[in-house]
Formats: sequence, structure tokens, C-alpha cells
Amino acid sequence: MAVRTVGTYEYDADIPRLIRRRLKKSGGFLTLREVEGRHTASANLENEQETDWWCTAVAEVLLYDIAHFELARLVNDLPISLEQKKLVLPEAIKSARSVGTVQTLKREIAAHYEGNENLVLEGYVRFRMKDVQKAWELTVIRTTEELLIKNEYLELMSVLSAFVQLQPPRVKDVSVILNPDGSCTLTDDMNSRVDYDKCTGDGVVSILVGLAPERITVYDLSGGKSTMLAEILIRVFEDRVRFFK
Repeated sequence: MAVRTVGTYEYDADIPRLIRRRLKKSGGFLTLREVEGRHTASANLENEQETDWWCTAVAEVLLYDIAHFELARLVNDLPISLEQKKLVLPEAIKSARSVGTVQTLKREIAAHYEGNENLVLEGYVRFRMKDVQKAWELTVIRTTEELLIKNEYLELMSVLSAFVQLQPPRVKDVSVILNPDGSCTLTDDMNSRVDYDKCTGDGVVSILVGLAPERITVYDLSGGKSTMLAEILIRVFEDRVRFFK
């Protein structure tokens, strides 16, 4: 029988609750030992199966729970506004889910426990997960850059919208079909047709601004792949746009 403990002095996290949740999700079962406070979890491991359950749970806590604390710290240190930080963090958390693998980290944790009964989460992150920590940093930087570029682009589209509203309509109706493969088709009430292999916001908006339609009907068959384009069309053409899915 081996006693194994995991805990934290820094993160404000209920470690026993997190371990139990990860065990339940993976189908494992362990009786945690009584430990004072909510920042430490401990268990008596009697065989290889229980050891595997424990190491898997600790790996998942690090990659999916403690990651939130580390990402929040990284985002908080960014030289951007509080409102921007609120937008960056959830997107960074989503992107960070692909960083690291449970199986690899589980093996490393098992090796750690061969010479140590206890694992301190923040110490393990800082000294044994440097590659993962670097990946988290890059994820935050990339997410921030993408968000800022998107916001700047949408602000530009708002300016374009003011121009569009001043133009008198040149055609009555234009239909836009957004296809699952990323292509799209534009038709007007004179049976003119334009096909795009890659339906980018710039291309579609450019031709629609030129046509200055009175009404735009969008048939979104993309399965959610054209969310950004839909947002741009609404921002530029406002109440002229109708969407059907």
C-alpha cells in the first residue's frame, strides 16, 4: 500500500473535490483520506489500477483545472483593458484544452511519485511542466492577437456601415448561400450569379457594397462555420439582412 498526496499552497481550489470529479469522469473509484483543509487530497493506493486512477486524476486536474488559474494569471498580466481580458480568457481556456496529453503527463506523474509521496501542484507546473506552461503562454498571446484583430476589423466594418446606409439601393434583393465546404453563392433579383470557392468576409462584403441591395437574405448551410461572416454582414448592413438556417 502506498500513500499519495496532492495539494497546493497557492491556488484557491478545492483539491479533493477536483480529484473526485476527475475520478468519477474516468470511471475510477478511490476513498480519499481525511486531510485538514480543502487544498490537499490524499489516498491509500493498494494496487496498480488504483495508482493509474490516481495519476490520471492528478494529470487531468493539472491540464484542465489548474490550467485555468495559470491562464487567468497570464491574461491578467497582459497590457490590455479589463473588458478585453474578459473576452480573451474564455477563448484562451478553450484553445488550451489541446495543450498536453493526459497519458504523457500521467506517466511523468507516476515517475514523480516513485520518489515522492507528495506532489505540490504549483511547483510541479513551474518546474516539471515548462513545455506545457510555454504552450499556455503562446495560446494566450495568439488568442489576444486574434481578438484584437477581429475587434479592429469589426470597428472598420461599422465605419463601412455608415457609408452603406447613405447609399440608395441599386438592386432590390440579393440572396447569399453559405455552403458547408466554405464556398458561397450570391444571386440577385435579375438572376445574376457569383460563386466563391472561399467565402471570405472581404469578398462578400465588397460585392454587396457595390450592389447596394435593398434586402439581403442569407441561407446559412455552413453548420456554424460562418459565424464571423454573419456578424460582419449584420454590422455592415444592419436591418437589411435576414438569416435562415
